[in-house]
Amino acid sequence: MSRWRAALKNVAIRAPLALLLLSCIAPLGAQATPDPIATAVAAYYDLEYDVATTRLRAALALTGPQRLSDEHRARAFMYLGASELFRGVRPAAVDAFRQLLIIDPRYRPDGVIFPPEVVAVFQEARIGVRAVAAVIAPSAELEIPTDRLPIRLFASSLHDIRVRVTTSLGAPERVLYEGVIGDSLLVSWDGREASGRAGAPGRYLLRIASRGPGGNTERELQVPLEVEHVRIDTLPWPDPPAQSSLRPETEVRANGIRQFMTGIAGAVAVVVLPALVGADEGSSTRYAVAGAVGIGGIVGLATAAKPRPVPENIAFNRARRAEWERELQRVQAENVQRLAKVRLRVRAERGVMVEIR
Repeated sequence: MSRWRAALKNVAIRAPLALLLLSCIAPLGAQATPDPIATAVAAYYDLEYDVATTRLRAALALTGPQRLSDEHRARAFMYLGASELFRGVRPAAVDAFRQLLIIDPRYRPDGVIFPPEVVAVFQEARIGVRAVAAVIAPSAELEIPTDRLPIRLFASSLHDIRVRVTTSLGAPERVLYEGVIGDSLLVSWDGREASGRAGAPGRYLLRIASRGPGGNTERELQVPLEVEHVRIDTLPWPDPPAQSSLRPETEVRANGIRQFMTGIAGAVAVVVLPALVGADEGSSTRYAVAGAVGIGGIVGLATAAKPRPVPENIAFNRARRAEWERELQRVQAENVQRLAKVRLRVRAERGVMVEIR
């Protein structure tokens, strides 16, 4: 009895503090959603454990739109277990704590609010409960084969688990982990199916089975996953060098006409000048020389009109085209690598705990 009196005294000391906090918070949260178990909690702090138990069980029995959220259910089970314990019904307290741990395996009682006797019974109840909670990003993108989807697991107690990903129909399955979990564990999924291929678009299930001492599955947390493929953009091909950016590779001599005119003038001079000075008009040598000079002018004109390569410009243009070809090859290789990858978008929904036994 002394133990229970100490517990009652402990709760009686904490009750005024809790009520004081509630009175201070109430004005600030006037527009907040009403606490569905407030009256039951108030009865608990007033040491009216029978009333608290009745109100808490009534709140937990609500269905449909009035059903308590998981957060409120876990809190209600915590106060229900404490109330049952102070009423002297230990089995009911243990059962309430176990149901709480199935809802939220990560839940741990606040030692400031609940006395050591309550916390001790809660810890004892944990030993017989095997359940796991999973924390996954609501949406994530995975690039196959480099990225992985992190999955953080939290356990109510030390036990064996089996983590797998299956299609919505249950097969085939990809086993991610099989072994012991303590307080928490990090596993990951690389986005592949059991065959090793990237997951096809569709519905999947992340299934986390909690096993008993004999290896039998007691309950399983099932988290629906929606997988879709994300289009991977490719790089545009680089444009070839603009013609305006290239240099002329040939040129025409500017003095061709001058050479032609010089040749013709020379030929005329050879023929005409001797006559002007009284030289022999029949000299065949004079006409041969004039013809040679004229032909030289014509050849000079023909040679000057033919385009001549410009080596330095040819080398410059060749370097520009080679640079473009190298960039084109790089982009083509990058696009081949991008198209070889698969990018998945994975959306995780709310998990559901399924009792097996």
